[in-house]
Amino acid sequence: MTSHDETARRVFGVTLETIVARALRTFDRASASDVEAGARWYDEAGALAASLATYSEWAEDTLDLERAASVIAALSPRTPWSRNVAGAVALLADGDVAAQRLGCLGRNVTTAMVAVYQGFAALNGPKTSAFARNIAGDREVVTVDVWAMRAVGLDDALLTRKGAYDAVAHAYRLAAGRRGVDPATLQATAWIVARNGRAS
Repeated sequence: MTSHDETARRVFGVTLETIVARALRTFDRASASDVEAGARWYDEAGALAASLATYSEWAEDTLDLERAASVIAALSPRTPWSRNVAGAVALLADGDVAAQRLGCLGRNVTTAMVAVYQGFAALNGPKTSAFARNIAGDREVVTVDVWAMRAVGLDDALLTRKGAYDAVAHAYRLAAGRRGVDPATLQATAWIVARNGRAS
């Protein structure tokens, strides 16, 4: 079995320890308010999902937290957070057409419609699966998106290579352990720092 370090060297041309060090540098650039916001981010997203986990008339079903979180995650690829949230609210209230009217991508809406019934099982790819699990309360998985990659100075186009996602997620978990925070908090804080142009 290939180690995460071997994968990092093969795919990214750097050691796993280099990725860990970059994640730590980005996290250490966070202000106190950035760290606080990072620690709250998934709690707030989870509260949003919980508020959406109610009866959907068109689906004739009551969603649980897993399925509501999965709907949000399914709509997330290449979508700003504000549209992601509005799309989830619209889809659960009125169905797929309502979400598409808000500009949600068609394939994301299709996946979200399946997620209404299947939850995590409907999600394709490690990023949306991890994002849904983070929103639903799992703080050990790591959502590796374009901003998580920028935070560690790596090309997100390489995430599709075999083992790449898992190697980067593992690096974030190692970095989180060294700062005494959970992996989701470290990732969310790094996301905030990278979005503000202060990544390593």
